[in-house]
Amino acid sequence: MELIEAQLSEFTQRSRSLVVRHAGAGLTRALEHGERVLVRSDEEFRTAVVVDIDVEADGTTYRLVLGGRLAAEMALDRLVGETDVPRHRADVPADRLSVEDVADMLARSGAAHRVPVQRQVARRLLGR
Repeated sequence: MELIEAQLSEFTQRSRSLVVRHAGAGLTRALEHGERVLVRSDEEFRTAVVVDIDVEADGTTYRLVLGGRLAAEMALDRLVGETDVPRHRADVPADRLSVEDVADMLARSGAAHRVPVQRQVARRLLGR
């Protein structure tokens, strides 16, 4: 998972949309449409999904839809890939889910992809 360092303004946090230039983000590779990334602003981590890619002569820009906040420990787990390994904590009974389990399910659910689709379907059904 890629990490993008950015300063999130209050407006950006409210709108949950962020535009990032490839060159300014310090990325080592191109991002793909639908890819999940982490955004770090100061000491806060947030999930994000790449929803638009604009390639022009002067560089590539990505529009990200911001997701929820993550605890630093969970963000670091995602960066080193530990979330792909099933975890069982001693303080959580086997038949119950931990906060980490729920966060992993939400991150993998593709919820950020469904919201625009739901809007399109709703508009079509309403005839707008």
